[in-house]
Amino acid sequence: MRSAVIIGAGIGGLSTARALKRHGWSVTVFEQSGALPETGTMLGMWPAALQALGDLGVVEASRRTDGWAHIAAGASTRLWTPAGRTLLTAPGGADLHLVARPALLSALAQGVDISFNTQVVDPEQVSDADLVVGADGTFSRTRQRIFGAGFSARPLGSVAWRGTVQGAVAEYGETWAPGALFGITPAGPHATNWYASVRSDRTFAGPHLPHLQGYFGSWHRSVREVLDRIDEDAILHHGLFETPKLPSFVKGGTALVGDAAHAMAPFLGRGACEAIVDGATLGRCVGQASSLEAGLAAYDKARRKRTQRLVLSSRLMGRFAMLGTGAAPRNAAMAAAGSMARVIKPKPRSQR
Repeated sequence: MRSAVIIGAGIGGLSTARALKRHGWSVTVFEQSGALPETGTMLGMWPAALQALGDLGVVEASRRTDGWAHIAAGASTRLWTPAGRTLLTAPGGADLHLVARPALLSALAQGVDISFNTQVVDPEQVSDADLVVGADGTFSRTRQRIFGAGFSARPLGSVAWRGTVQGAVAEYGETWAPGALFGITPAGPHATNWYASVRSDRTFAGPHLPHLQGYFGSWHRSVREVLDRIDEDAILHHGLFETPKLPSFVKGGTALVGDAAHAMAPFLGRGACEAIVDGATLGRCVGQASSLEAGLAAYDKARRKRTQRLVLSSRLMGRFAMLGTGAAPRNAAMAAAGSMARVIKPKPRSQR
């Protein structure tokens, strides 16, 4: 039986562990913390991630437990200015599938052997395994070992706050301003996710609610409604980083997944989803290939260019949303696009 050691019990690491186990591998996961986290915001699951969860055995029954939510299509979202002017209204699209980070990790961890309180300082410590998977996050030691310090995560010059408040709100969407944004999304029928970002080269010391009030407290009613519900103890705050463009996601018998391979800004909401797809893809590729080398090459081909495009797109979306010079013409263009969308409606087939 082939063996794998996975460094990190986050979403990418546990997804990889499940995928490899389903293909007959012996898998051990090393995690430096003492337990899986018990707090975290809701994550939106894109269709590819839902498909990957099914491939990993996280089936529909699991998704009906606490921490998972399904919101039927229908609610529209808005793009506002801080004063509350609506630039664009997007009609409700596909159904929303949401999961709290702790619930997702708990589902992925079922049946996986995790060694907690185990820090792998040098991945060479576990080189006797057939496969070593670096799932050790944005500041991955595994990535640095195989590619060098020149591929350390780089700051994006922005910071973020995020959290969840109780109760639904009247309207969802994002508010864009020069150097700042505030977003409001559903988190199930009885809760609301919020996230905020400002351009800054440093993180902020707590308490954080005064910082949020200082930046966003004068914004329109929907933002103030959320700010009034935020609990200081439930605020998460961190700087934003991304992984430089790597020449490969594999080297020898080592592979990178998740943020270790492609940490990205949060502005497209794709990081967790892509980590799940990484794990499912890596397990399938090495499980079906004629050799480990061929399987790792197939994984790299399937995932690297796609995720690196998302890293770039996420960064550009954040820059566009928090644009300084040029915000006024951007807003005018977005408003014009919204007006055109309301005027131009598709004709019934009988009139085409």
